[in-house]
Amino acid sequence: MTMYRLTNPVRRYAWGSRTHIPRVLGQEPTDEPAAEMWIGAHPGDPSMVRRPGAATGGQRLDGLIAADPVGHLGTDARLAFGDRLPFLMKLLAARDTLSLQVHPPGERAQRRCAEQQAAGIPLTAPERTYQDTSHKPELLYALTRFEGMAGFRDTARSAAVLRGLSLDWLDQVADTIEDTRTPFQTLRDVVTRWLAVQSGEVTGMLAELRAACVRAEAAADAHSPARRAPVRLAHDVSRESRRVYAAVPSLIDSYPDDPSVLVTLLLNHVVLAPGEAMFIDAGVIHAPTAGFGIEVMASSDNVLRTGLTPKHVDIPELLETASFTPMPTPLWAPSEFGGEGDVRLAPPVDEFELHVLRLGAPHVLFEHSDPRVVLCLEGKAQIVGGSTVLTLEQGESAFVGACHAPICVSGTGRAAVAQTPPSLGTRDH
Repeated sequence: MTMYRLTNPVRRYAWGSRTHIPRVLGQEPTDEPAAEMWIGAHPGDPSMVRRPGAATGGQRLDGLIAADPVGHLGTDARLAFGDRLPFLMKLLAARDTLSLQVHPPGERAQRRCAEQQAAGIPLTAPERTYQDTSHKPELLYALTRFEGMAGFRDTARSAAVLRGLSLDWLDQVADTIEDTRTPFQTLRDVVTRWLAVQSGEVTGMLAELRAACVRAEAAADAHSPARRAPVRLAHDVSRESRRVYAAVPSLIDSYPDDPSVLVTLLLNHVVLAPGEAMFIDAGVIHAPTAGFGIEVMASSDNVLRTGLTPKHVDIPELLETASFTPMPTPLWAPSEFGGEGDVRLAPPVDEFELHVLRLGAPHVLFEHSDPRVVLCLEGKAQIVGGSTVLTLEQGESAFVGACHAPICVSGTGRAAVAQTPPSLGTRDH
């Protein structure tokens, strides 16, 4: 079997944390943000293979796999996904809110990528919204408290959030979404109308909204049982409403003329404790806001943005792609796996699943032959497959090619393993 130590690219988007990724890598933080570390073979920013004795990477991982796809991927994964690693692992470290975005389904990604390619739009062009032909379902596992927005909230609950702001124009929207028998179409109409508001008008609306959120949050604090003289509110303030009212003013400060801020009033506001996870499927509108976690996704960089970003936005494409059906908070529960403290997260996709391991004495964890990447989160991890042994320090990672020998992982601390699901070979593709 083959194991390769990796050197991984770090993307330095402005919304990134200065501390989380450097801490895992054993580096001193700087003033430069470290937003994402990519661990995989996506051609847009692949990991590099470190040869034995070399301090840095040499060959691209996607090139290594392409040179021997059967040997590195195995028969099942290659038949299902072609000559490429079908998943991508990331460390995601957010200090500020990411763009409000949606990922497309596979069929649309294939068609629209081909159209943009035929139109001669370079991959590096700002208006190029489709980078590849893949869908991009993604799983996020929280390493710290993690906050974000994901999916449209139940319309009755959203109506209560809007009414808590005591603005006539939001009360009208609350009446509309609460009384509807077709929430999908009604939410789509509201969002379409909001995103079409002209910049001059939206600036005034957001200024009014900011003041209303500050008042509502202050009133909620006064209503707290810790206060001696509680103030009676016109509407009960739920925990989620308070999170919305607290989050919106800072968004408006950063984006004072962006109508996408209005859309965040209708979304589930998610808070994950360390060890909790959420799964974002195609079409789910979302935006991480703060925290540190592991992301595993189909190997794609297709992102359709509607706002909260200086990057290119494509509102018509997002409106065509997003799901406006209300949904609960998209939490994904882990299941126990292997030894004590090991967990497995297996969302309903063919490309990937994630294992987070509490390392200890050696034990067989993986018996099927599909490819995987391993990241040592804490301590030291030792990977053994047949006669091959590779030791990873904290922050180091490896690509483990397909093999028919059992793979053992041991050591101290924690490790994360992304792989194709073991049932892949039995699925109908």
